[in-house]
Amino acid sequence: MTRAAAGHARMVLLRWMAAWLCLGCLFAGSAMAQEFNRATELKRYRVWLQDFKEDMDRLSAVRTPLTDAQLDTMFERTVVPGSRGAGFIRKSFTQRGSDGAYLPVHGPRSVFIGVLETGIPAGQGGIYPETEASLKGTDLTVWYMHVDVGDMTNTYLLSPEHFQPYRLPAAGTLERNAYPFLLMDTQHGALRLGGVSNELWGLIVYLSNAAR
Repeated sequence: MTRAAAGHARMVLLRWMAAWLCLGCLFAGSAMAQEFNRATELKRYRVWLQDFKEDMDRLSAVRTPLTDAQLDTMFERTVVPGSRGAGFIRKSFTQRGSDGAYLPVHGPRSVFIGVLETGIPAGQGGIYPETEASLKGTDLTVWYMHVDVGDMTNTYLLSPEHFQPYRLPAAGTLERNAYPFLLMDTQHGALRLGGVSNELWGLIVYLSNAAR
């Protein structure tokens, strides 16, 4: 077998394995389905994502520095102020000047949005056990997210270096290095982002580096 053929066969195998894992994740357990209605939550997620993309577009269009308060106001529909999610936006998509104001930077935006657009809420891992006193105040729910943006995604998810192994945890259970997840504020009808897990961010960085 040639090197090219061997590489193609490996990618086919990885995709087949990922497909079966995802099927198992998305359909395992009637109890989990009762606790987390994927169809209903997917609708809520899609509404949130559309609003979030609009907020990201507004940030990208900014040409004058923003204060902390202005940045929070810009994302007030879609991101919990003062949360890990708010910090993530600042760190990944803005640059802070010596005067403390923020200007937008592109960062890995296209990959980040692309991953979110493929996202399907697959389950919930309960309330995130926040340990930092400065971030406590809003209960955030762990939302496990099934994502698939091609073969590179499967390569990352199925690597034991990143997931040990890749699997959807039981409903209401937070497990690290198992499945990508977001932290979401789910309490008032409309969703708001409260955080992006290392498990999901690692995939985004990996895909962004691979695209260079």
